[in-house]
Amino acid sequence: MIETRQVVLRCGICRTQRPFNLNMSQLRRLAEGFPLQLHCSFCSSPQYWTAIEPIDMDAVSAKPTQSKSILLVDDDDLILKLLQKVLESWDAHIEVAVNGKDALSKLASRSFDLMICDVLMPEMSGQELFRHIQDNALLPPERILFLTGDKRSQLKEFLDSTGCYYLYKPIQFLEFSGHVQAVLAREATSG
Repeated sequence: MIETRQVVLRCGICRTQRPFNLNMSQLRRLAEGFPLQLHCSFCSSPQYWTAIEPIDMDAVSAKPTQSKSILLVDDDDLILKLLQKVLESWDAHIEVAVNGKDALSKLASRSFDLMICDVLMPEMSGQELFRHIQDNALLPPERILFLTGDKRSQLKEFLDSTGCYYLYKPIQFLEFSGHVQAVLAREATSG
């Protein structure tokens, strides 16, 4: 599971205080005296946030955890690289698939703790991939996170019916992190 700690941060502009679940890399930055740039709902834009109490890295548990295995599926190379960078900072083992067919072959050959998948892709869409996954019991729906920029009602109906997590693009990375952590935490407690 991705190791996180809840920390109360303060916005540098409006001084709003809010709890955030931060990964070890973010905690380390705060402990070193660097603010984090996060979205502020009151300022309606990204702002620099600081911890209201000092972060003691020695007090943060440093126990080794087993690396999670995540499959990223997207036809957009830039998004793949960006998500890969974010997830690797959490010590996750990442495999990449550029379309649904590629993902299906990877899912058939090994198990993953989580699949993060685009919906609209060439060769095999996320919807088709999901049907194959369910027909062959390759991965339970609660270990799938769909990403899409398409907000049509038919697609929303599909996403709601799957039992999977989903997020709309452009991705808000705090929300993305929260979803990934929720999926992996759920997997850890049930598995």
